[in-house]
Amino acid sequence: MTPKSYEDNFFGFHSDDSFNSAKEVIPVILQFIKPASVIDIGCGAGNWLYNWKELGVTDLLGVDGSYVKAEDLIIDKNNFTPADLDKGFSADRKFDLVTSLEVAEHIKPENADKFIDSLCKLGDVIVFSAAIPGQDGTLHYNEQYPDYWIGKFAKHHFKPYDCLRELIWNNEKVSPWYRQNVLFFVNDSVKDKHPLITSNTRQILPLVHPGIYSARVRDAAYHKRILKNPYTAMRFFASNFLKKKK
Repeated sequence: MTPKSYEDNFFGFHSDDSFNSAKEVIPVILQFIKPASVIDIGCGAGNWLYNWKELGVTDLLGVDGSYVKAEDLIIDKNNFTPADLDKGFSADRKFDLVTSLEVAEHIKPENADKFIDSLCKLGDVIVFSAAIPGQDGTLHYNEQYPDYWIGKFAKHHFKPYDCLRELIWNNEKVSPWYRQNVLFFVNDSVKDKHPLITSNTRQILPLVHPGIYSARVRDAAYHKRILKNPYTAMRFFASNFLKKKK
């Protein structure tokens, strides 16, 4: 059962998926950029940063809400700083690589511009993914197709590059939301320094991964079966009503 809040074992529920995905995706990112420093916004327990360190990056910083408890971190607590991501965040320096993976959908729509502005001030190369409409998840306030985020990054002179999805699309060790959503964003001012990324000029398509689609089809079939029987339908809606009241 998916957690209903960050306090309800959210990071434990997603830990294995996140850790295993990072282990597979980071070597692909390294084909395009070899950062000496990485900051991860919405880092959770630090699964991605732990894997960056395993591959030799020691200059690391994770940022997430105070709901991430020190005892749950798998990175050094000195590499973590709490922040309310809806209010914006900052650092006293820039990083070679900024990552924010499946986080932006948790930011309320009225704070989305502030969130992207904060990301862009932290570095010139960003690896970004965010849930699309219908993806579903815990506290998804702002599921959007890529064009929405592309428009916000464009205000800061960042362009998107679709280098990663094709290389991880069929890797079943990677959670489907990363395979579906992950993009590079690069500041125009450093475009020529990263030709392996910026030479990729393919159109950014709003893709739906079969893994996500299949899950939604199963959900629809499940609810259809429930609604066919008035008794089970009443039990289902009563159960969900009681959960919301808790």
